[in-house]
Amino acid sequence: DRYGFKKISHHVNLEQFDEWERGYNGHLERRKVKWQAMMKQFGLSTEAPTRFPPKSEKIKRYVRKGIPPEWRGAAWFWYAGGPGLQKKHEGVYFNLLHQIKHEDKLTETDREHIERDLNRTFPDNITFKPDSASNDPSSPDAFETPIISALRRVLQAFAVHRPSIGYCQSLNFIAGLLLLFLDQDEEKSFLLLNVITTDFLPGTHGVSLEGANIDISVLMSTVRELLPSVWSKLDDKPPSAAPSPNPTTASPAIGPLSLPTVSLATTPWFLTLYLTTLPLETALRIWDVLFLEGSKTLFRAALAIFKTCEPRVRDAGDPMEVFQIVQTAPRSLLDVNGLMELCFRKRGGFGGLSQDTVERRR
Repeated sequence: DRYGFKKISHHVNLEQFDEWERGYNGHLERRKVKWQAMMKQFGLSTEAPTRFPPKSEKIKRYVRKGIPPEWRGAAWFWYAGGPGLQKKHEGVYFNLLHQIKHEDKLTETDREHIERDLNRTFPDNITFKPDSASNDPSSPDAFETPIISALRRVLQAFAVHRPSIGYCQSLNFIAGLLLLFLDQDEEKSFLLLNVITTDFLPGTHGVSLEGANIDISVLMSTVRELLPSVWSKLDDKPPSAAPSPNPTTASPAIGPLSLPTVSLATTPWFLTLYLTTLPLETALRIWDVLFLEGSKTLFRAALAIFKTCEPRVRDAGDPMEVFQIVQTAPRSLLDVNGLMELCFRKRGGFGGLSQDTVERRR
């Protein structure tokens, strides 16, 4: 595809992908024209831009309809406050690399886990795939691609910088995608990895995964409130463990010990920011909005996924079937415009879920 990934997967065949892409290419072309016109209004370059218009309702609408693919990384960095972070933390990334090389700051456990996951990161992408006659990455003849070397440095620096997290499996996908879209700029990728793990998903990638459990608890409470017919099929805990909401008061929180079994299928949604859950373009559109609007985007997307699965979940015969639907159905959600419409529409969608609500429930 346009990003160097294989078009087909176990869940989307070539015919389905090509049919979707033909329609979607027109959408991209129309949006690019609108973005170019807006950039010119602000006196900004449309050739490899590094600066973008200030946040506004209009920008929000434009971002929700998709950032031009070739501008994505730069726009993510800009709207996440990257230039300011780069000034504030000038030299930090390169100092960390120095510490790793000369002061042995990286733990052996983190080093081993990072090495184990490097060649598992996007093996179906031409930028990551070892460029060698051998298809076996462990072969002595295998050549390590530059982006894999960059990924190693970013993950090692992050592990030293954030010892409360160190290295957590799934960070390789997030950091790898950042490198891919930031033209392999390691410092920028490192800074955005910190934004994601600090601001958007606090505690999610820590050793205890406490943040992940909290966010899945928030998600399940919200499903119970907004999608009761889905919740009735998800809820497989006894009543004492998952109290029914009182219609006269706010719904009680669902604690980590009361989470339904299906939450095991949803945890990777947040851990990898949907990269291993949704078709790539669908995940990228969520990332576009995430860097502008914050973590409420991840919850709105999750609710939209459950909404698209609602008919199948309602008809499921047992909890195992529900689990299989929730685990596999998102992988074929090519209709990204339809999903985004559900995310942000206030009537019949989830546009009413605010960042304040997410923070309060966390």
